[in-house]
Amino acid sequence: MSTLNMTRIIIAAMTITITGFAGTGHALAEGQQPVEQIDTKPGLAHTTIDGKVVKIEGEIYTVQSASADYLDSDMKENAVRVYVGRETKKINGDKKVGDKIRAEITRGGFANSIQ
Repeated sequence: MSTLNMTRIIIAAMTITITGFAGTGHALAEGQQPVEQIDTKPGLAHTTIDGKVVKIEGEIYTVQSASADYLDSDMKENAVRVYVGRETKKINGDKKVGDKIRAEITRGGFANSIQ
């Protein structure tokens, strides 16, 4: 294989890689994911969120939570959309708007458990 062809292959691979990284960097306002990208199946726990249910649309709960940056003493509120499905372990029953909750969620937003 000639050096020119090898160079073209490397450039094409780098372009694909950079395009992939750039595509994953777009975040929605308030840390939300588009509904079509939220996990609908259980998986490995990524984090636990505490907050208040501010909206329920079918199986999508919008949870208002507060967090502080590592070096910043100001609390910041953000809304997180969480998928609550049949496989979600609901401790203390169903939730409604206004309830304070703690949810163990996957990286994709599926609630493995909610209490």
